[in-house]
Amino acid sequence: MDYTKAAKPQTNDGCLQCGAPLTQTEGAGRIRRYCSAEHGRLWRRRMRHSGFYL
Repeated sequence: MDYTKAAKPQTNDGCLQCGAPLTQTEGAGRIRRYCSAEHGRLWRRRMRHSGFYL
């Protein structure tokens, strides 16, 4: 990762739930971590049940 540039375009990780590739949009905002809102909910629920408190 190049710390002299914005982090958003350099992030090419997949969805945390299913691993599908994600496309990041330029500009301000958060980095996409899930391909859908449902996958975000499923991932947080799975982590809570594993003992992690998010």
